[in-house]
Order: sequence, then C-alpha cells, then structure tokens
Amino acid sequence: MSAPEVFRFDTFELHTGPGELRQHGDLVKLAPQPLKVLELLVRRNGQLLTRNEIREHVWCGDTFVDFEQGLNFCIRQIREALGDAAHAPRFVETIPRRGYRFLMPVKAADAARPKPLTRLIVLPFRMLRPDADTEFLGFSLPDAITASLGGLDSLVVRSSVAAGRFASGSEAPDPKKIGVDAEVDVIVTGTLLRAGDAVRVSAQLTDAATGTLVWSDAAQAPVGDLFRLQDDLTQRIVSSLSLPLTSRDERLLHRDVPASARAYDFFLRGNQLSYDSKQWSVARDLYLRAVEEDSGYAPAWARLGRIHHVMSKYLETGTRDGFGRAEAAFRRALELNPELTIAHKLFAQLEVDLGRARDAMARLVERAQSADAELLAGLVSACRYCGLLDASVTAHGRAVSLEPRIRTSVPHTWFLQADYGRVATSRFAEFPYIVALSLSALGRSNEALPALRDLEQHTRTRLKDFAVAARTLIEGNAGDSIAAVGRILASDFSDPEGLFYLSRHLAHLNATGPAVDLLERVVAGGFFCYPAMASDPWLAPLRTKPAFTKLLREAETQHREASALFTRSGGDKALGYVAVAGER
Repeated sequence: MSAPEVFRFDTFELHTGPGELRQHGDLVKLAPQPLKVLELLVRRNGQLLTRNEIREHVWCGDTFVDFEQGLNFCIRQIREALGDAAHAPRFVETIPRRGYRFLMPVKAADAARPKPLTRLIVLPFRMLRPDADTEFLGFSLPDAITASLGGLDSLVVRSSVAAGRFASGSEAPDPKKIGVDAEVDVIVTGTLLRAGDAVRVSAQLTDAATGTLVWSDAAQAPVGDLFRLQDDLTQRIVSSLSLPLTSRDERLLHRDVPASARAYDFFLRGNQLSYDSKQWSVARDLYLRAVEEDSGYAPAWARLGRIHHVMSKYLETGTRDGFGRAEAAFRRALELNPELTIAHKLFAQLEVDLGRARDAMARLVERAQSADAELLAGLVSACRYCGLLDASVTAHGRAVSLEPRIRTSVPHTWFLQADYGRVATSRFAEFPYIVALSLSALGRSNEALPALRDLEQHTRTRLKDFAVAARTLIEGNAGDSIAAVGRILASDFSDPEGLFYLSRHLAHLNATGPAVDLLERVVAGGFFCYPAMASDPWLAPLRTKPAFTKLLREAETQHREASALFTRSGGDKALGYVAVAGER
C-alpha cells in the first residue's frame, strides 16, 4: 500500500497518498482511522470484509482500545461523510455479526494525473486610491463575477460572504493560506483605480497550492459602463481555466446583459448594501431604481425580491405585504431568465415562508446536482419543513463539502431529531432558543441561563421574547413563560417553524388549548414535519385530543405527498439519499 493511489466511486475520490477523501474535488473531512477503514472497504469492493480483518489492519493488535466501539464509530463517520444510511445503504452494507461490504463500483485512477483547477474564490478588490464614487466596486464587482460564475456546472465558486473573510486591506493576501483555509485551487485578486471618467482594474489569477501566478490582466472601462469590466474578467477567468462549458453554461454566461449602464450601477450599489441589515431600505430603493431603468435585467429583480423578503421577515416594521412584492419580483426574474440560479434559490426561501415548502423542495432538488452550496443550504430548510429530516442533513453535508464555512439551518433539523448534543455545539447567537433548550435537556442549564439573560439585555427583536420564554421555562416559571409566548403571537410573527416551537412549548406547559390552536396554524402555514410531530415528548399532553389526532393525520398526508414528490423530482439521485419507510 506504499504507492499513492486514487480510487473513484460515485462522486468521490479516495487519495491514499495524502489520505484524503474528496467529492467533486472538494475535501471531505474524515479522521485518519475512519479513512483507513474506508480504504480497506474500497479495496475489497463487493466482498465481505470481516471485523477481524479490519482489526488486524487498522488496530494492529492494540488491546488498549475498545475495538467494537471504535469500529462502530468509524463506520458511522464514514457513512456521514458519504451521505449514506445503515437502513438503506448505497455505499457500506452491514453484514450482521460478520462485517461489512462496500457496494459502490470502484475505479482505480492515476494518482499522478494533475487535478484540474475547479474551486475558485474571488476576493474583494483593493482600492489603490480612495474614491467615494467608486469604492462600492471593491465588493460589488467581485460579487457580480462570483454570481456570474456560480451557475456553471464545471466550477465550484466560494460565496462572496466567504470571500469577505479574507479581505486583506493594504497587504497582499497569502494564496497558500487562503487555499488551505477556503479549500480552493485558484484565487482571483484585484485592485481598482479611478482615473478621470474611467475605472481601471488590475486582476490576477493565482494557483493557491503553489502561489504561482496563472495570469495577470488589466482592463479599463468608463464609469458609465461597469458591466464591461465584469464581463471581461468573467470571460478571462473561464478561458484561462479551460473550463469544459456545456451549452447551458454558454447560455448563462451570455444571458443577463443589462441594457442600461445606470441600471447596472444601481444594481452594484444595491448589492454592496444588501448584506447590512441597517442598509436594507437603501438597497431596496437602489434595486427599484435599477428595474425602473432596465425592466429586463433579471438579476436586479431577483435581488429586489430577496430584499423585500428579508425586510418583511426580520425587521420589526416588516409586514406580510412585502412577501407579495417579493414573490412578484422573483416571478419577473424567472420570466426573464428561467435558468437564473440565484432567483430559484432565493424564491425557494420565500416559498418556504409562504407555506409552499413542497414547491421549494422540488425547485431546489431539480438543481441540487450543481455545485452550488447556497442552493443546497436552501434545500436543508425545505426538506425539513416537509419532514424529510435525513435528506435535510444530507443536503447540509453536501453544502459543507462544497463550501466548508457555509452556515445552514441544520441545527433546527438536529433539534427536531432530538440530537441535542449536536445542537448544543451550534452558535448560540444564531440559534438561541433551540441551543438553550438543548443545553437544558443535556443537564447544562447553568450554561444556558446566563447566555439567555445576556441576549435579553442586548436585543430588541423578537428574539428577546423567545429568550424570555426559554429562560423562564428552564427556571420553572410557567406563567411568565406562557406570557412571553403570548407576546410573540400577538406580534406579526408568522414563521411556521417558529410557531411549531411555540406550540410544543405551550403543550409542555399544559396550555393544551392554545397549543392545539397554534398547531393548526403551523400545519396550515406549510410546516408538516410529521416525524417530529409524531414522536416529540413535549406534545404528549395533546395526544389524547381528537383535534391533535386530526392534525397529525393531515401532517402525515402532506409529508407522504412531499416524500413522493421528492422522489419524482430526482431527490434520491441528486443527494445520493434514500428515504426510510418512516419518512415515506
């Protein structure tokens, strides 16, 4: 086993030399011992590998470890890395009391063959000289290039949010460090300089592994024709990487061309501000001006839809009217360009909130085979709302394999699976309610309570009452906890998943009447996670209620219909996932 080898199976490659598992070229994290077990399984593809053989090759007679526990841990880690399941295996089959068999066909590849450069990040550009009129381009131009390249089948592009973490200020970035941290092969960097009525961009493409400059180029365009800069740089990147473009890729690269330079300027300025919640209203107005100038520019409609959505959902001043405006903008974007990935992705997020999780799930599943981590992150939520919890976790795994630092809503999936240990490792600031309750379930209330009190003091959003509800429940103060839930319900809060949490919260406190009434809103609002509703112990006080039984049957019916749609839409193939009987 000394000579490095590469074994290919499904969408994975196992590199024995460096000891790496990769999917679509991206590193899949797997500890050394599970990697050794996986290598044995792959080498014995299709044959029984006994537990004794694994022990001899991997544990080497070490009597100071619990072999059974260690092997079971390794197999679980392998299955999680491959998106496999013990009950319906595609990769690793358990042979009871004997060992394991690797099911997927394996091909040996040439380890010396150079790996194609397919993973790319576009860093924010540096301004060589301060200029208030064009400084927005430092973020917006790389963001636009990222969006243009992001839909290509042959390229994995890190998000602008991920790229923003590597902004270097005045110092030249270290390509090797960025390559390791961002897990990319190539890095695009650049500088911007305003020269009279023109903007000059100097851009470089660097091989992250070696630090070698692949190419360096300079382009210049009038301030009133900024799209030319984006288009020139995008085409140069595609050409230099010798990407195998499909006919769909060619269409995507040449489809969305703004007819108005002013519209594109408004669009880029809006993009810069759209990531700052304090600037959302300004970004919205810029997008509105963009579509007024050029009503045929699909990306501007898609971004306008997103701003209407997030403002309505997250701001205290938001109303449901914004959801209607968001949907109209998304539909206009897709009417102009039915293949616009960002529009499908953002529209699906809105559909989940509008109670149309099945539509969102089907929309995203059809595109889940592309290397788009954010699209897969959207699928995490859509599958969960439909009760496809294992599929939700698998979508998260695929998203992370493409974008290691991407944040998905998978902690909510773990919570519904009662996997409180995993939820407790999540960022408290992002998931305070479920993290606090998970810590409490693990007997760690002493960690949850100070964090909740701190949140109550420093937030004025609806999260404050969620924090109060959780804290007072943990403290045993049922009256104050129910009152906090009441304040949330009295507001315009309408997120179906959040309402489900509140219904189980009320049920746990024996407020059974309000809990059932709220659960009716939950199911009617499009959240029908039947596996959680059927097994959640906090809902036990409701199980003798005929109204709850009726709601559970309705949730099960919708769940089964969604599961069938998942299969018809190609979800099994797209995620390499097979739903278990309980999910069907």
